[in-house]
Amino acid sequence: MNYLDFNEKTCNLISLNVRGIRDQSKRRSIFSFLKDQKASFYFLQETFSVVEDEPIWKKEWGGRMIFSHGSRHSKGICILIDPSMKENLEYSFSDNAGRIALITVSFNSIKLSLCNIDAPNNPNDQLQFIQELNNCLRDKVELTTLIVGGDWNCTLTKKDKKSGLIWRPTNFRNAILITMDIFDLIDN
Repeated sequence: MNYLDFNEKTCNLISLNVRGIRDQSKRRSIFSFLKDQKASFYFLQETFSVVEDEPIWKKEWGGRMIFSHGSRHSKGICILIDPSMKENLEYSFSDNAGRIALITVSFNSIKLSLCNIDAPNNPNDQLQFIQELNNCLRDKVELTTLIVGGDWNCTLTKKDKKSGLIWRPTNFRNAILITMDIFDLIDN
């Protein structure tokens, strides 16, 4: 969980890869867990959501949800806003691939842009994804207060790698570092 302080006003955010929440019992359990965490915003990846799920899931959550749908078996992300928050949603964007959801909100006299991502695993799709993300961020966000979170499906350094194949820098990793530099992002 990350905590952000804006002149004595705290905003916290949780990012979680849920690996599918189509099952009602699992979804309700996750929603209950998230509400107990008392965060302001929640980034979920791999929701496996489709448009028809929105009304049911929003009712179960009890607050605002911004989706980028995948399929019933893969992808899909959403941003959940704490039901008790008094925010003004100024802007929202979702791509058609279930990979990017972006909002700009105002609350407690703070304007904040939040972007939830789920980058592809396939190296052939990763560079196209990062280009689309860069275009989205360049065109649609309040850059002074930008938070990008989610699942990058990439390790930036050798020390981040825990197991599996030997770590090597990739073109996608290099593109992420360029994106971080362009938008003044830090790895937290």
